Amino acid sequence: MPRLRLLYLGNAFPPGMAGRFFANSHISETRMIQELSKLADVATIGLLPNHLWKNRDKPMDDSPGLEHELIIWDRKPELWHRWCSWRKLRGFYLEKCQREGPPDILLVRNLQHVFNYFVNWLRAQPRRPLIVLLLGDSGLGQTISWRRRLRYKFKPMQMLEDQAARLYDACLVSSPSAKRFFEPRGIPCLWIPCAFHYDYTPPPPDPAQNGPIQFGYFGALSEHSSVLPLVRGFLDANVPGALHVCGHGPLSRELQQLAARHPNFHFDGFLPRQSDCPAWGQKVDVLINVRLPLWGQENSVPSKVFEYAAAGKAILSTRTAGMDAILGEEGIYIETGSFGDSLRDKLREVSAMPRPELQRRGAMIRSRILAQFSWAEQSRRIVEFLESFVGTRPAKVQA
Repeated sequence: MPRLRLLYLGNAFPPGMAGRFFANSHISETRMIQELSKLADVATIGLLPNHLWKNRDKPMDDSPGLEHELIIWDRKPELWHRWCSWRKLRGFYLEKCQREGPPDILLVRNLQHVFNYFVNWLRAQPRRPLIVLLLGDSGLGQTISWRRRLRYKFKPMQMLEDQAARLYDACLVSSPSAKRFFEPRGIPCLWIPCAFHYDYTPPPPDPAQNGPIQFGYFGALSEHSSVLPLVRGFLDANVPGALHVCGHGPLSRELQQLAARHPNFHFDGFLPRQSDCPAWGQKVDVLINVRLPLWGQENSVPSKVFEYAAAGKAILSTRTAGMDAILGEEGIYIETGSFGDSLRDKLREVSAMPRPELQRRGAMIRSRILAQFSWAEQSRRIVEFLESFVGTRPAKVQA
């Protein structure tokens, strides 16, 4: 079979624009497309956010990114720029198809208004590719009030997620729970969580290390990350070790104030580079992922967990978004139904574990992630899934 011709609509930054942003999703997208490009012919279009507008014409650093064939914008005033962006996207697509023929696959990242509007137009065309959704995070499956549904009927270029999701012929989902929306509707799904994207080898464990078990968290510092319930739960558990936190976000000041009042909580602030995180993790024995099944959280895998695994540390995690399927039996799990009590009990349980047992768990998780969740392996699975549709062209794919 000839190589797939794939057109990707996403949000990765161009080279030189991501260095000062702690943008895990950008790095993941970039590595995914780089690996896909080894197996298929990939062209990319970037829909970029408002905060990059001022620096759109010049690189700011040496960070990696994607050389997009077209860049469009989602910025204020929203309606005007969404209209302009979809017009540019449609014109680019028509010109590219006239020059090269239509792609085999249109791969679209997340349910974004400009992309939804373009996909809705594309479905009405007499000849079109298979349209596949790459779903990171979403609120699919949540109850939507009739008032909100009514409001959306009068919002130009906006579409509810459960309506937009039905426009796609197939879906790549990052969380197993998202399959519950697509499979009953006859939309084929493949579970593709995030993957590890840094070259990092942790140092061997120090056999002479002793003292209390140390805990750590790095990642987003915002309400949705549940980092404050983690810190408060740790302080309430009264375990002998300390909790170390670093990252970025609006809760930085509050965490800094908590650290000033509690000697067993340490806040290290923002690291210079995202790739510094696994090395920072060497100061602790256990890294904690506290994702709760809130709106949008159940349908997306936190990419930091793969960095946790790369650090070679034991991982204490909720099961939200399929964490137990990723970490396996070596993960240690917090139950979200009784989060406060379960977190306290697990912190005390882990504090009593022998350090060699935690090191064994960390090494096993790292081996599992490197073997099963590299971007090379994930990209191979994506291409195999997409190739299974090309040539057969089920009737619903024909416009």
